[in-house]
Amino acid sequence: MQNSHRLQPRPGDSRRGAIAPLVAVLLPILAVMVGFAVNVAYMEMVRTQLRISCDSAAKAGLISMGATQNTTTAQNFARTVSANNLVGGQALQLSNSNIEFGNATKNVSGTYVFTSGGTPTNASRVTGTTTVPYLFGAFMPNGHFTVTQVSLTARVAYDIALVLDRSASMSFDLSGNEFVYPADRALFSPLQAYFTPPSSTGSRWNALTNAVNTFVTVLQSRNIDAHVCLVTFAENYTFGNYTATEASLDVDLTANYNQIVTGMNVWGQTPLLGDTNMQAGLALAQTELTGPRSRLTANRVQILLSDGVATTGNTNIASLTQAARVNSGIITYTIAFGGEAASGTPQATMAGAAASGHGVFYNAPTAAQLQTAFQQIADSLPAVFID
Repeated sequence: MQNSHRLQPRPGDSRRGAIAPLVAVLLPILAVMVGFAVNVAYMEMVRTQLRISCDSAAKAGLISMGATQNTTTAQNFARTVSANNLVGGQALQLSNSNIEFGNATKNVSGTYVFTSGGTPTNASRVTGTTTVPYLFGAFMPNGHFTVTQVSLTARVAYDIALVLDRSASMSFDLSGNEFVYPADRALFSPLQAYFTPPSSTGSRWNALTNAVNTFVTVLQSRNIDAHVCLVTFAENYTFGNYTATEASLDVDLTANYNQIVTGMNVWGQTPLLGDTNMQAGLALAQTELTGPRSRLTANRVQILLSDGVATTGNTNIASLTQAARVNSGIITYTIAFGGEAASGTPQATMAGAAASGHGVFYNAPTAAQLQTAFQQIADSLPAVFID
């Protein structure tokens, strides 16, 4: 007779029997969860790859547009750069409609609004869409997913005209008195001093030259995308062998700021003659800022400086800067320089010209204040990239 205790199930047999079907049920669920988690991670990776591809295309297109001023060339370059970044294992395909150029402007909330085809052309927008199969398509409702990314890049470029007074008074000292010359011209008679190049130490022109040097140095240090031209004005004047012109384009728009410094130094070695025709200087600046050397991608800015009032030509300077803004999109900064311009009509004229030109007016009675004015203008020019 067998022992009865051998017929009884051993402890744990029933639990082992129950776990096996439970594992069989849970394994497919676990596989689905793992597959879903892997697919989600893969989707995030593809989104990141798409963003990188669109960002690089937008930046490359904008840089090419600035260099070539040609939309087709810029679009082709954007596509080439984008293709170097794989998205889900394949190159992103961009059509011309996916690569837009236009204007990005900051609104009151501080965000940038893009206008396709707007001017100046300071921004590019790339829209990329890709459809990629899941790694584990069997665990998803569809076997693929679609991702879209929009990248906006903007860079502010400038074409700047320095419109500077080179009338006879720019050889005076900084006392604010007419026909008072720096100490190193004290041995000269007023007539001799008038037909002598400005003092390299105490003249208004020397102070202006130093301030312009500061201006271009700040542009270089901030890596501003700026082309600068030099326009000077006085009046048409002839006395014997001495002559002056009412306005001259001394340096074309250029990114080589050494040319601007050289242009200032050339006038520093030349007698400064005649009265003040601001209209002629502003007209010549507008011609350069809208001419063949200007850029579609650049904001137009002119910096008007004088140590007095306009004495010839159209003396309603505010009307001229308003016309430049309305007709050519030129923003005008103005500087009243020296003691004579620190108050009264000269100051009011330059302040009104800045207001009409949607720029800023600076009052600079001294050389130090002139340096500060040019430095502040250079510092105020924004240079931004937006993703």
